[in-house]
Amino acid sequence: MKEYAWRGISKAYGRKKVLQEVSLRVPAGSFVGVLGLNGSGKTTLFNILGNTDRNFQGEISLRGNKVAYMRTRMLFPEWRKVRDLMRFYSRFYDFDGERAEQMLQNTRILPGMRLRALSAGMQRQINFICNFCVNAQVLLLDEPLTNLDLVYRGVIVDALIERAMEERVILVATHEIKEFENLFTHVTVLREGRLGPLTETEALRAQGKSVEEFYEESLR
Repeated sequence: MKEYAWRGISKAYGRKKVLQEVSLRVPAGSFVGVLGLNGSGKTTLFNILGNTDRNFQGEISLRGNKVAYMRTRMLFPEWRKVRDLMRFYSRFYDFDGERAEQMLQNTRILPGMRLRALSAGMQRQINFICNFCVNAQVLLLDEPLTNLDLVYRGVIVDALIERAMEERVILVATHEIKEFENLFTHVTVLREGRLGPLTETEALRAQGKSVEEFYEESLR
């Protein structure tokens, strides 16, 4: 994969335009922050990129099991068990089950626990583990740090640091800029359904500017 790209993505709910001709080309090996206020269209865009919303206009270069998508909420039936979720990923994806089990051991989650018995934070943990351990070319993370305590936030950031130099593309929709500041290779800002250009963070640092400062300027 030389790049991950999408072109002309538009989405509307009735008369409300949520995404308007959104296009981007992301080079392989990039760790991209998709930044934007609540309601800017980040989740809608990720639902389309993650193949959970197929009612849109536009083109995407990669779909299906080449893309792993950590949504803000799992859609797997809550009466199923954690081990069932991991078996599902093993069946439909190129899934590193051994690594997933190792990561699971660093939580308080047991394979036999039902999903409905997990706290919101624990559900986010297993959601991250399952998608992170998919050997997909693109990893989409929608607000991955929501509902997590400081300890597991660090676990997620450390795990992403390990894979930051791989050829896969990692896209993170977030407002938690400080935790990812040193991981982002590129950032883009989604505002009122329109996506700004892909900006290299090295260029920002050369200007003495942080990602957070860049983001604040983009919203003015």
